[in-house]
Amino acid sequence: MGFSRKDGHTSPFKTLYQTIRDNRGHRYVTHSLTKNGPPDDLEYHSKAPVVTKEELRGWYGYSFACEPFSVSALGVFIPIILESLAAEAGYELDQHTPCKTSIPKYSCAIKIGDTFIGTNSFSLYVRALSVAIQALVFVGCGAIADHGRWRKALLLLFAILGSFSGMLFPLVYKPSLWWLAVILSVITSVCFGASYMFYTSYIPTITRYHPDVLQVHSQKDEEEIARVTEKVANTISSIGMAWGYFAGVVVLAISAIIVLVLGQSNYSMQIACSFTCFWWFSFTYLPYKWLKSRPGPPLPESESYLLYSWKKVFNTICHISELTQTFRFLLGWIFISDAISTTTSVSILFCKTVLGMGHAELLVAGIIVPLAAGMGNFIWLHIQRTFQLSTKFMIQMLLFMYIILPIYGLLGFIFPFGIRRQSEAWGVCIYTGILIGAVQSFCRVMYSELLPPGRESEFFSLYQVTDKGSAWIGPLICGAVTDFTQDLRYAFWPIVIILLMPIWVIQGINVQEGKEQARRYQMKT
Repeated sequence: MGFSRKDGHTSPFKTLYQTIRDNRGHRYVTHSLTKNGPPDDLEYHSKAPVVTKEELRGWYGYSFACEPFSVSALGVFIPIILESLAAEAGYELDQHTPCKTSIPKYSCAIKIGDTFIGTNSFSLYVRALSVAIQALVFVGCGAIADHGRWRKALLLLFAILGSFSGMLFPLVYKPSLWWLAVILSVITSVCFGASYMFYTSYIPTITRYHPDVLQVHSQKDEEEIARVTEKVANTISSIGMAWGYFAGVVVLAISAIIVLVLGQSNYSMQIACSFTCFWWFSFTYLPYKWLKSRPGPPLPESESYLLYSWKKVFNTICHISELTQTFRFLLGWIFISDAISTTTSVSILFCKTVLGMGHAELLVAGIIVPLAAGMGNFIWLHIQRTFQLSTKFMIQMLLFMYIILPIYGLLGFIFPFGIRRQSEAWGVCIYTGILIGAVQSFCRVMYSELLPPGRESEFFSLYQVTDKGSAWIGPLICGAVTDFTQDLRYAFWPIVIILLMPIWVIQGINVQEGKEQARRYQMKT
Protein backbone atom coordinates (compact mmCIF):
# COMPACT_ATOMS: atom_id res chain seq x y z
CA MET A 1 0.00 0.00 0.00
CA GLY A 2 1.73 3.17 -1.12
CA PHE A 3 1.61 6.64 0.33
CA SER A 4 3.07 9.91 -0.83
CA ARG A 5 5.66 11.69 1.24
CA LYS A 6 4.34 14.39 3.49
CA ASP A 7 5.11 17.71 1.82
CA GLY A 8 2.54 20.08 3.24
CA HIS A 9 0.26 20.70 0.27
CA THR A 10 -0.05 19.08 -3.12
CA SER A 11 -0.16 21.53 -6.04
CA PRO A 12 -3.37 21.70 -8.12
CA PHE A 13 -3.81 19.31 -11.03
CA LYS A 14 -2.81 21.15 -14.21
CA THR A 15 -2.86 18.29 -16.72
CA LEU A 16 -4.66 15.00 -17.29
CA TYR A 17 -1.93 13.14 -15.44
CA GLN A 18 -0.18 13.61 -12.10
CA THR A 19 2.86 11.95 -10.59
CA ILE A 20 2.53 10.35 -7.19
CA ARG A 21 5.64 9.53 -5.14
CA ASP A 22 5.75 6.35 -3.07
CA ASN A 23 7.51 6.86 0.27
CA ARG A 24 9.01 3.39 0.21
CA GLY A 25 11.17 4.34 -2.72
CA HIS A 26 10.98 6.62 -5.71
CA ARG A 27 8.39 4.71 -7.71
CA TYR A 28 5.97 6.94 -9.61
CA VAL A 29 2.41 6.12 -10.49
CA THR A 30 0.19 8.13 -12.82
CA HIS A 31 -3.58 8.30 -12.79
CA SER A 32 -5.97 9.63 -15.37
CA LEU A 33 -8.37 12.37 -14.46
CA THR A 34 -11.06 11.29 -16.87
CA LYS A 35 -14.74 10.95 -16.17
CA ASN A 36 -14.05 7.42 -14.92
CA GLY A 37 -11.65 8.69 -12.27
CA PRO A 38 -12.12 10.72 -9.12
CA PRO A 39 -14.17 13.89 -9.47
CA ASP A 40 -11.09 16.00 -10.05
CA ASP A 41 -12.88 18.07 -12.66
CA LEU A 42 -14.44 19.91 -9.76
CA GLU A 43 -12.42 23.06 -9.20
CA TYR A 44 -11.78 22.75 -5.50
CA HIS A 45 -11.51 19.00 -5.29
CA SER A 46 -8.93 19.00 -8.06
CA LYS A 47 -6.60 20.67 -5.55
CA ALA A 48 -6.90 17.87 -3.00
CA PRO A 49 -3.58 16.30 -1.96
CA VAL A 50 -2.99 12.57 -1.98
CA VAL A 51 -3.66 10.86 1.36
CA THR A 52 -0.53 10.32 3.46
CA LYS A 53 0.32 8.08 6.39
CA GLU A 54 0.17 11.08 8.70
CA GLU A 55 -3.33 12.01 7.59
CA LEU A 56 -4.57 8.47 8.16
CA ARG A 57 -3.00 8.55 11.62
CA GLY A 58 -4.89 11.75 12.31
CA TRP A 59 -8.16 10.20 11.15
CA TYR A 60 -7.60 7.01 13.14
CA GLY A 61 -6.52 9.21 16.03
CA TYR A 62 -9.93 10.80 16.40
CA SER A 63 -11.55 7.39 16.65
CA PHE A 64 -8.95 6.58 19.31
CA ALA A 65 -9.97 9.79 21.10
CA CYS A 66 -13.77 9.77 20.90
CA GLU A 67 -14.84 6.13 20.59
CA PRO A 68 -14.10 5.45 24.30
CA PHE A 69 -16.76 8.06 25.08
CA SER A 70 -19.29 6.11 23.02
CA VAL A 71 -18.19 2.79 24.47
CA SER A 72 -17.75 3.91 28.08
CA ALA A 73 -19.82 7.01 28.77
CA LEU A 74 -22.78 6.49 26.43
CA GLY A 75 -22.76 2.71 26.69
CA VAL A 76 -22.08 2.25 30.42
CA PHE A 77 -21.61 5.30 32.65
CA ILE A 78 -24.32 7.76 31.65
CA PRO A 79 -27.26 5.26 31.70
CA ILE A 80 -26.11 3.99 35.11
CA ILE A 81 -25.48 7.47 36.51
CA LEU A 82 -28.87 8.78 35.39
CA GLU A 83 -30.74 5.71 36.65
CA SER A 84 -28.94 5.78 40.01
CA LEU A 85 -29.45 9.52 40.56
CA ALA A 86 -33.13 9.18 39.63
CA ALA A 87 -33.53 6.29 42.05
CA GLU A 88 -31.74 8.05 44.91
CA ALA A 89 -33.91 11.14 44.36
CA GLY A 90 -37.05 9.11 43.65
CA TYR A 91 -39.83 7.29 45.43
CA GLU A 92 -41.31 3.84 45.75
CA LEU A 93 -44.23 3.16 43.43
CA ASP A 94 -46.61 4.34 46.19
CA GLN A 95 -45.22 7.83 45.33
CA HIS A 96 -44.66 8.71 49.00
CA THR A 97 -41.87 6.55 50.42
CA PRO A 98 -38.26 7.36 49.36
CA CYS A 99 -36.80 4.76 47.03
CA LYS A 100 -34.99 1.94 48.83
CA THR A 101 -32.03 1.51 46.49
CA SER A 102 -30.34 -0.90 48.90
CA ILE A 103 -32.92 -3.56 47.99
CA PRO A 104 -31.94 -5.72 44.97
CA LYS A 105 -34.16 -5.32 41.91
CA TYR A 106 -35.88 -2.25 43.34
CA SER A 107 -38.66 -0.58 41.35
CA CYS A 108 -38.99 3.18 41.84
CA ALA A 109 -40.10 6.38 40.13
CA ILE A 110 -38.85 9.96 39.99
CA LYS A 111 -41.16 12.95 40.08
CA ILE A 112 -40.75 15.49 37.26
CA GLY A 113 -43.34 18.22 37.63
CA ASP A 114 -46.59 16.41 38.31
CA THR A 115 -45.49 13.25 36.51
CA PHE A 116 -43.82 10.14 37.91
CA ILE A 117 -41.42 8.32 35.58
CA GLY A 118 -39.94 4.89 36.32
CA THR A 119 -36.22 5.03 37.07
CA ASN A 120 -35.64 2.07 34.71
CA SER A 121 -36.93 4.12 31.77
CA PHE A 122 -35.69 7.55 32.92
CA SER A 123 -32.31 7.33 31.13
CA LEU A 124 -34.06 6.09 27.98
CA TYR A 125 -36.21 9.23 27.92
CA VAL A 126 -33.14 11.43 28.45
CA ARG A 127 -31.43 9.67 25.56
CA ALA A 128 -34.51 10.27 23.42
CA LEU A 129 -34.33 13.99 24.24
CA SER A 130 -30.62 14.24 23.40
CA VAL A 131 -30.93 12.50 20.02
CA ALA A 132 -33.89 14.70 19.08
CA ILE A 133 -31.72 17.78 19.68
CA GLN A 134 -28.89 16.18 17.73
CA ALA A 135 -31.12 15.93 14.67
CA LEU A 136 -31.52 19.72 14.67
CA VAL A 137 -27.77 20.30 15.09
CA PHE A 138 -26.82 17.84 12.32
CA VAL A 139 -29.15 19.36 9.77
CA GLY A 140 -28.25 22.89 10.82
CA CYS A 141 -24.50 22.66 10.21
CA GLY A 142 -23.82 19.58 8.05
CA ALA A 143 -23.78 21.20 4.59
CA ILE A 144 -21.69 24.15 5.83
CA ALA A 145 -18.75 21.78 6.37
CA ASP A 146 -18.55 21.09 2.62
CA HIS A 147 -17.37 24.69 2.18
CA GLY A 148 -14.10 26.32 3.13
CA ARG A 149 -12.24 24.68 6.00
CA TRP A 150 -15.30 24.21 8.19
CA ARG A 151 -15.28 20.40 8.33
CA LYS A 152 -12.13 20.09 10.45
CA ALA A 153 -12.88 23.27 12.41
CA LEU A 154 -16.36 22.07 13.41
CA LEU A 155 -15.06 18.60 14.25
CA LEU A 156 -12.55 20.10 16.70
CA LEU A 157 -15.03 22.65 18.09
CA PHE A 158 -17.70 20.09 18.97
CA ALA A 159 -15.05 17.70 20.31
CA ILE A 160 -13.76 20.34 22.74
CA LEU A 161 -17.24 21.45 23.86
CA GLY A 162 -18.46 17.88 24.31
CA SER A 163 -15.43 16.58 26.19
CA PHE A 164 -15.30 19.63 28.47
CA SER A 165 -18.99 19.27 29.35
CA GLY A 166 -18.46 15.61 30.20
CA MET A 167 -15.56 16.46 32.51
CA LEU A 168 -18.01 18.42 34.69
CA PHE A 169 -19.99 15.36 35.85
CA PRO A 170 -18.31 15.37 39.32
CA LEU A 171 -20.20 18.64 39.98
CA VAL A 172 -23.30 16.48 40.45
CA TYR A 173 -22.36 15.65 44.03
CA LYS A 174 -25.86 14.88 45.37
CA PRO A 175 -29.01 13.17 44.00
CA SER A 176 -31.07 16.38 44.03
CA LEU A 177 -28.81 17.67 41.23
CA TRP A 178 -30.04 14.97 38.86
CA TRP A 179 -31.25 17.74 36.53
CA LEU A 180 -27.65 18.96 36.10
CA ALA A 181 -26.60 15.43 35.13
CA VAL A 182 -29.37 15.46 32.51
CA ILE A 183 -28.13 18.77 31.07
CA LEU A 184 -24.50 17.63 30.95
CA SER A 185 -25.38 14.28 29.37
CA VAL A 186 -27.48 16.00 26.68
CA ILE A 187 -24.78 18.57 25.82
CA THR A 188 -21.93 16.08 25.68
CA SER A 189 -24.01 13.56 23.70
CA VAL A 190 -25.06 16.18 21.15
CA CYS A 191 -21.49 17.42 20.70
CA PHE A 192 -20.16 13.89 20.36
CA GLY A 193 -22.70 13.10 17.65
CA ALA A 194 -21.88 16.30 15.74
CA SER A 195 -18.11 15.77 15.84
CA TYR A 196 -18.55 12.14 14.81
CA MET A 197 -20.62 13.29 11.83
CA PHE A 198 -17.71 15.37 10.50
CA TYR A 199 -15.28 12.56 11.30
CA THR A 200 -17.17 9.93 9.28
CA SER A 201 -17.67 12.34 6.37
CA TYR A 202 -13.93 12.03 5.74
CA ILE A 203 -14.30 8.36 4.68
CA PRO A 204 -15.29 8.88 1.01
CA THR A 205 -12.77 11.73 0.61
CA ILE A 206 -9.85 9.80 2.11
CA THR A 207 -10.80 6.76 0.03
CA ARG A 208 -11.06 8.81 -3.17
CA TYR A 209 -7.55 10.27 -2.79
CA HIS A 210 -5.91 7.17 -1.35
CA PRO A 211 -2.87 6.23 -3.51
CA ASP A 212 -4.13 2.69 -4.15
CA VAL A 213 -7.42 4.03 -5.52
CA LEU A 214 -5.70 6.69 -7.62
CA GLN A 215 -3.34 4.11 -9.06
CA VAL A 216 -6.07 1.72 -10.17
CA HIS A 217 -7.96 4.52 -11.94
CA SER A 218 -5.26 4.56 -14.61
CA GLN A 219 -6.33 1.05 -15.64
CA LYS A 220 -9.83 2.25 -16.62
CA ASP A 221 -11.29 -1.09 -15.51
CA GLU A 222 -14.63 -0.31 -13.85
CA GLU A 223 -14.87 -3.61 -11.99
CA GLU A 224 -11.31 -3.34 -10.67
CA ILE A 225 -11.87 0.29 -9.66
CA ALA A 226 -15.00 -0.68 -7.72
CA ARG A 227 -13.23 -3.63 -6.08
CA VAL A 228 -10.20 -1.64 -4.94
CA THR A 229 -12.30 1.31 -3.79
CA GLU A 230 -14.52 -0.95 -1.69
CA LYS A 231 -11.48 -2.77 -0.29
CA VAL A 232 -9.71 0.47 0.69
CA ALA A 233 -12.86 1.98 2.22
CA ASN A 234 -13.58 -1.13 4.29
CA THR A 235 -9.96 -1.35 5.43
CA ILE A 236 -9.85 2.28 6.51
CA SER A 237 -13.23 2.09 8.23
CA SER A 238 -12.47 -1.19 10.02
CA ILE A 239 -9.05 -0.06 11.26
CA GLY A 240 -10.52 3.20 12.53
CA MET A 241 -13.34 1.37 14.27
CA ALA A 242 -10.94 -1.20 15.77
CA TRP A 243 -8.57 1.46 17.14
CA GLY A 244 -11.55 3.19 18.71
CA TYR A 245 -12.81 0.04 20.41
CA PHE A 246 -9.36 -0.93 21.63
CA ALA A 247 -9.00 2.55 23.13
CA GLY A 248 -12.39 1.97 24.74
CA VAL A 249 -11.02 -1.16 26.41
CA VAL A 250 -8.07 0.78 27.83
CA VAL A 251 -10.30 3.57 29.11
CA LEU A 252 -12.78 1.14 30.67
CA ALA A 253 -9.96 -0.76 32.36
CA ILE A 254 -8.62 2.47 33.87
CA SER A 255 -12.17 3.49 34.78
CA ALA A 256 -12.69 0.17 36.55
CA ILE A 257 -9.61 0.85 38.64
CA ILE A 258 -10.94 4.32 39.48
CA VAL A 259 -14.27 2.86 40.60
CA LEU A 260 -12.61 0.14 42.69
CA VAL A 261 -10.19 2.55 44.35
CA LEU A 262 -12.83 5.18 45.13
CA GLY A 263 -15.47 2.62 46.07
CA GLN A 264 -18.33 1.21 44.03
CA SER A 265 -20.60 4.22 44.24
CA ASN A 266 -22.49 6.34 41.75
CA TYR A 267 -20.10 9.23 42.38
CA SER A 268 -17.08 7.09 41.51
CA MET A 269 -18.85 6.30 38.23
CA GLN A 270 -19.15 10.05 37.63
CA ILE A 271 -15.40 10.45 38.22
CA ALA A 272 -14.75 7.62 35.75
CA CYS A 273 -17.06 9.27 33.21
CA SER A 274 -15.15 12.52 33.64
CA PHE A 275 -11.88 10.68 32.98
CA THR A 276 -13.35 9.25 29.76
CA CYS A 277 -14.10 12.77 28.55
CA PHE A 278 -10.61 13.91 29.54
CA TRP A 279 -9.22 11.14 27.32
CA TRP A 280 -11.45 12.39 24.48
CA PHE A 281 -10.23 15.95 25.00
CA SER A 282 -6.53 15.00 25.18
CA PHE A 283 -6.31 12.76 22.10
CA THR A 284 -8.26 15.20 19.94
CA TYR A 285 -4.80 16.70 19.48
CA LEU A 286 -4.04 13.92 16.97
CA PRO A 287 -6.55 15.04 14.30
CA TYR A 288 -5.68 18.64 15.09
CA LYS A 289 -2.05 17.90 14.20
CA TRP A 290 -2.33 15.48 11.28
CA LEU A 291 -5.79 15.54 9.72
CA LYS A 292 -5.99 17.83 6.67
CA SER A 293 -8.81 20.34 6.30
CA ARG A 294 -9.42 19.39 2.66
CA PRO A 295 -11.28 22.65 1.96
CA GLY A 296 -14.20 22.97 -0.38
CA PRO A 297 -15.50 25.99 -2.30
CA PRO A 298 -16.43 29.08 -0.27
CA LEU A 299 -20.00 29.55 0.84
CA PRO A 300 -21.95 31.54 -1.78
CA GLU A 301 -21.96 35.24 -0.86
CA SER A 302 -25.74 35.44 -0.94
CA GLU A 303 -26.14 32.61 1.59
CA SER A 304 -26.48 32.79 5.38
CA TYR A 305 -24.60 30.41 7.67
CA LEU A 306 -27.74 30.10 9.76
CA LEU A 307 -30.03 28.94 6.94
CA TYR A 308 -27.72 27.52 4.28
CA SER A 309 -27.48 23.96 5.59
CA TRP A 310 -31.23 23.75 6.16
CA LYS A 311 -31.87 24.88 2.58
CA LYS A 312 -29.39 22.40 1.13
CA VAL A 313 -30.79 19.46 3.06
CA PHE A 314 -34.35 20.44 2.19
CA ASN A 315 -33.41 20.69 -1.49
CA THR A 316 -31.75 17.27 -1.35
CA ILE A 317 -34.78 15.69 0.27
CA CYS A 318 -36.93 17.19 -2.48
CA HIS A 319 -34.83 15.19 -4.98
CA ILE A 320 -35.34 11.80 -3.36
CA SER A 321 -36.58 10.44 -6.69
CA GLU A 322 -33.12 11.10 -8.18
CA LEU A 323 -31.27 9.39 -5.30
CA THR A 324 -33.55 6.45 -4.60
CA GLN A 325 -30.76 4.02 -3.63
CA THR A 326 -29.10 6.48 -1.23
CA PHE A 327 -32.35 7.23 0.58
CA ARG A 328 -33.32 3.56 0.59
CA PHE A 329 -30.14 2.87 2.49
CA LEU A 330 -30.92 5.69 4.94
CA LEU A 331 -34.31 4.10 5.56
CA GLY A 332 -32.61 0.83 6.43
CA TRP A 333 -30.02 2.61 8.57
CA ILE A 334 -32.81 4.21 10.64
CA PHE A 335 -33.82 0.77 11.86
CA ILE A 336 -30.27 -0.62 12.16
CA SER A 337 -28.85 2.21 14.26
CA ASP A 338 -31.97 2.50 16.39
CA ALA A 339 -31.99 -1.22 17.16
CA ILE A 340 -28.27 -1.29 18.01
CA SER A 341 -28.35 1.75 20.32
CA THR A 342 -31.58 0.62 21.98
CA THR A 343 -30.20 -2.88 22.54
CA THR A 344 -27.15 -1.39 24.24
CA SER A 345 -29.19 0.85 26.54
CA VAL A 346 -31.73 -1.84 27.41
CA SER A 347 -29.02 -4.45 28.01
CA ILE A 348 -27.05 -2.32 30.47
CA LEU A 349 -30.22 -1.48 32.40
CA PHE A 350 -31.34 -5.13 32.26
CA CYS A 351 -28.05 -6.33 33.73
CA LYS A 352 -28.21 -3.74 36.51
CA THR A 353 -31.86 -3.87 37.54
CA VAL A 354 -32.99 -7.39 36.56
CA LEU A 355 -29.83 -9.49 36.96
CA GLY A 356 -28.60 -7.38 39.87
CA MET A 357 -25.07 -6.86 38.53
CA GLY A 358 -22.94 -4.38 40.48
CA HIS A 359 -20.86 -1.52 39.16
CA ALA A 360 -17.66 -3.59 38.97
CA GLU A 361 -19.41 -6.37 37.04
CA LEU A 362 -20.96 -3.86 34.66
CA LEU A 363 -17.53 -2.38 34.00
CA VAL A 364 -16.14 -5.84 33.23
CA ALA A 365 -19.03 -6.37 30.80
CA GLY A 366 -18.28 -2.97 29.32
CA ILE A 367 -14.67 -4.02 28.73
CA ILE A 368 -15.63 -7.32 27.09
CA VAL A 369 -17.91 -5.71 24.48
CA PRO A 370 -15.41 -3.26 22.90
CA LEU A 371 -12.59 -5.81 23.12
CA ALA A 372 -14.71 -8.29 21.18
CA ALA A 373 -15.82 -5.49 18.81
CA GLY A 374 -12.23 -4.54 18.00
CA MET A 375 -11.37 -8.14 17.17
CA GLY A 376 -14.67 -8.59 15.35
CA ASN A 377 -13.83 -5.80 12.91
CA PHE A 378 -10.70 -7.63 11.77
CA ILE A 379 -12.37 -11.06 11.80
CA TRP A 380 -15.25 -10.00 9.53
CA LEU A 381 -12.96 -7.97 7.29
CA HIS A 382 -10.81 -11.08 6.83
CA ILE A 383 -13.91 -13.20 6.09
CA GLN A 384 -15.10 -10.64 3.54
CA ARG A 385 -11.76 -10.65 1.73
CA THR A 386 -11.28 -14.43 1.88
CA PHE A 387 -14.66 -15.24 0.35
CA GLN A 388 -14.87 -12.02 -1.72
CA LEU A 389 -18.20 -11.01 -0.23
CA SER A 390 -19.82 -7.67 -0.96
CA THR A 391 -20.33 -5.06 1.75
CA LYS A 392 -24.09 -5.37 1.22
CA PHE A 393 -24.00 -9.12 1.87
CA MET A 394 -21.91 -8.64 5.02
CA ILE A 395 -24.46 -6.21 6.44
CA GLN A 396 -27.36 -8.58 5.81
CA MET A 397 -25.55 -11.57 7.29
CA LEU A 398 -24.57 -9.68 10.44
CA LEU A 399 -28.13 -8.41 10.91
CA PHE A 400 -29.46 -11.98 10.77
CA MET A 401 -26.97 -12.88 13.48
CA TYR A 402 -27.77 -9.78 15.53
CA ILE A 403 -31.48 -10.56 15.72
CA ILE A 404 -30.65 -13.69 17.72
CA LEU A 405 -29.81 -11.49 20.73
CA PRO A 406 -33.28 -10.08 21.57
CA ILE A 407 -34.89 -13.41 20.64
CA TYR A 408 -32.65 -15.12 23.19
CA GLY A 409 -33.73 -12.57 25.80
CA LEU A 410 -37.40 -13.33 25.08
CA LEU A 411 -36.80 -17.05 25.64
CA GLY A 412 -36.36 -16.12 29.29
CA PHE A 413 -40.14 -15.80 29.59
CA ILE A 414 -40.69 -19.55 29.18
CA PHE A 415 -37.32 -21.26 29.69
CA PRO A 416 -34.82 -21.38 32.58
CA PHE A 417 -32.32 -19.69 30.25
CA GLY A 418 -32.54 -16.53 28.12
CA ILE A 419 -30.49 -14.00 30.09
CA ARG A 420 -31.92 -15.18 33.39
CA ARG A 421 -28.56 -15.56 35.14
CA GLN A 422 -25.50 -13.34 35.36
CA SER A 423 -23.34 -16.10 33.85
CA GLU A 424 -25.27 -15.81 30.56
CA ALA A 425 -24.54 -12.09 30.36
CA TRP A 426 -20.83 -12.72 29.65
CA GLY A 427 -21.57 -14.82 26.56
CA VAL A 428 -24.06 -12.21 25.35
CA CYS A 429 -21.40 -9.49 25.76
CA ILE A 430 -18.90 -11.38 23.60
CA TYR A 431 -21.49 -12.16 20.92
CA THR A 432 -22.72 -8.55 20.86
CA GLY A 433 -19.21 -7.16 20.61
CA ILE A 434 -18.17 -9.37 17.71
CA LEU A 435 -21.13 -8.08 15.68
CA ILE A 436 -21.66 -4.46 16.69
CA GLY A 437 -18.43 -2.88 15.42
CA ALA A 438 -18.49 -4.74 12.10
CA VAL A 439 -22.12 -3.76 11.38
CA GLN A 440 -21.35 -0.09 11.97
CA SER A 441 -18.18 -0.20 9.87
CA PHE A 442 -19.73 -1.94 6.86
CA CYS A 443 -22.79 0.34 6.96
CA ARG A 444 -20.85 3.58 6.81
CA VAL A 445 -18.72 2.22 3.96
CA MET A 446 -21.75 1.18 1.92
CA TYR A 447 -23.33 4.58 2.47
CA SER A 448 -20.16 6.41 1.44
CA GLU A 449 -20.34 4.63 -1.92
CA LEU A 450 -23.75 6.17 -2.59
CA LEU A 451 -22.85 9.84 -2.01
CA PRO A 452 -22.44 12.65 -4.55
CA PRO A 453 -18.72 13.61 -4.55
CA GLY A 454 -17.95 16.88 -2.79
CA ARG A 455 -21.08 16.80 -0.61
CA GLU A 456 -19.92 14.32 2.01
CA SER A 457 -20.65 16.43 5.10
CA GLU A 458 -24.15 17.33 3.91
CA PHE A 459 -25.07 13.71 3.30
CA PHE A 460 -23.37 12.43 6.42
CA SER A 461 -25.50 14.90 8.36
CA LEU A 462 -28.48 12.92 7.05
CA TYR A 463 -26.66 9.73 8.01
CA GLN A 464 -26.18 11.00 11.55
CA VAL A 465 -29.78 12.24 11.70
CA THR A 466 -30.99 8.74 10.91
CA ASP A 467 -28.38 7.35 13.31
CA LYS A 468 -28.54 9.55 16.40
CA GLY A 469 -31.47 11.73 15.43
CA SER A 470 -33.87 8.83 14.95
CA ALA A 471 -32.56 6.80 17.88
CA TRP A 472 -35.26 8.24 20.14
CA ILE A 473 -37.81 5.85 18.63
CA GLY A 474 -36.49 2.64 20.18
CA PRO A 475 -35.77 4.08 23.66
CA LEU A 476 -39.15 5.81 23.72
CA ILE A 477 -41.05 2.67 22.77
CA CYS A 478 -39.02 0.45 25.10
CA GLY A 479 -39.43 2.97 27.92
CA ALA A 480 -43.21 3.04 27.40
CA VAL A 481 -43.40 -0.77 27.22
CA THR A 482 -41.38 -1.08 30.43
CA ASP A 483 -43.53 1.48 32.24
CA PHE A 484 -46.70 -0.33 31.13
CA THR A 485 -45.59 -3.88 31.94
CA GLN A 486 -43.20 -3.12 34.82
CA ASP A 487 -40.91 -5.76 33.27
CA LEU A 488 -37.86 -4.70 31.26
CA ARG A 489 -37.72 -8.07 29.46
CA TYR A 490 -40.73 -7.04 27.35
CA ALA A 491 -38.51 -4.34 25.79
CA PHE A 492 -36.86 -7.06 23.66
CA TRP A 493 -40.04 -7.37 21.57
CA PRO A 494 -39.76 -3.93 19.88
CA ILE A 495 -36.07 -4.59 19.18
CA VAL A 496 -36.88 -7.79 17.28
CA ILE A 497 -39.42 -5.97 15.14
CA ILE A 498 -37.04 -3.05 14.46
CA LEU A 499 -34.27 -5.44 13.35
CA LEU A 500 -36.47 -7.32 10.88
CA MET A 501 -37.16 -4.22 8.78
CA PRO A 502 -33.65 -3.31 7.51
CA ILE A 503 -32.90 -6.82 6.26
CA TRP A 504 -35.64 -6.43 3.67
CA VAL A 505 -34.76 -2.80 2.88
CA ILE A 506 -31.01 -3.45 2.33
CA GLN A 507 -31.81 -6.38 0.05
CA GLY A 508 -33.55 -4.03 -2.39
CA ILE A 509 -30.57 -1.67 -2.82
CA ASN A 510 -28.69 -1.67 -6.14
CA VAL A 511 -25.24 -0.28 -5.25
CA GLN A 512 -24.05 0.28 -8.83
CA GLU A 513 -27.23 2.15 -9.73
CA GLY A 514 -26.79 4.20 -6.56
CA LYS A 515 -23.28 5.25 -7.59
CA GLU A 516 -24.50 6.34 -11.02
CA GLN A 517 -27.40 8.29 -9.47
CA ALA A 518 -24.99 10.09 -7.12
CA ARG A 519 -22.67 11.11 -9.98
CA ARG A 520 -25.57 12.35 -12.14
CA TYR A 521 -26.97 14.31 -9.21
CA GLN A 522 -23.59 15.93 -8.54
CA MET A 523 -23.18 16.97 -12.17
CA LYS A 524 -26.72 18.36 -12.24
CA THR A 525 -26.48 20.40 -9.04
